[in-house]
Amino acid sequence: SSAAGRGNQDAVLGPGGMTLQQEIGAVMMVGFTGPLTPALLEDWRQHQFGGLIVVPINQNGGDAPAIRQLIQSVRGVMLHPLMAATDQEGGTGQPEIATISRGMKALGFDINLLPVLDAQDVPAAIAAIHAAGMYAAAKHSADFRALIAARVEFVVVGHLTVPSIAVPKDVGYQGLVISDDLQMGALSPQDPPPAAAVRFLKNGGDMVIVSHDIVVADTTYAALHAAVLNGSYPRAQLDASVQKLLSLGLRYMP
Repeated sequence: SSAAGRGNQDAVLGPGGMTLQQEIGAVMMVGFTGPLTPALLEDWRQHQFGGLIVVPINQNGGDAPAIRQLIQSVRGVMLHPLMAATDQEGGTGQPEIATISRGMKALGFDINLLPVLDAQDVPAAIAAIHAAGMYAAAKHSADFRALIAARVEFVVVGHLTVPSIAVPKDVGYQGLVISDDLQMGALSPQDPPPAAAVRFLKNGGDMVIVSHDIVVADTTYAALHAAVLNGSYPRAQLDASVQKLLSLGLRYMP
């Protein structure tokens, strides 16, 4: 249709009736430093980031009730499901993984992004995570057949890697490809998070992580919006990633 022309992508609704802006928010997992302020919550309301990542270094809240309240508050401004993530060490034995996963679920988390590859039995570990009502993540270097058989939902691919090469279509993987943290370590000035996010998603990724700075997240969001409008990041690819996220949401999310 003529509305699908590049200049008018904002007027075209995607999966689940989402606007283009909501879709761009949906494929971003974002964290911030310090407590949740009214200004931060308003920023979240405007951008509708689909993932919240809470990691100790961000010092978002000290105790369990504070973390639970933080997740609930952010969920409260969302028009679509929010995926709450952390990256806690998950142990290696199945009972330990099950206990930790249940504890995280009780706090309101949906996924532990620390991959389960250190587990003695990866399929059993993934089953324990699923039994707790959580999503599972694995690094892309693992034995893919075992991960696919165990229905792992997320594969973490380093953002300097080309996702479509790391996770080729012909392996039959139905889940999502998520980046590592675009703010991780001493990223070179030549590879700022906005450019890295556009490249990662354009090359076959489904979701990007900006884990410490809401301002960087906002800039990244603007870069992704511009990339869809100018056609360098095809809307059809964004739609496909959002559809995968919405399909996931039917399983565990509140």
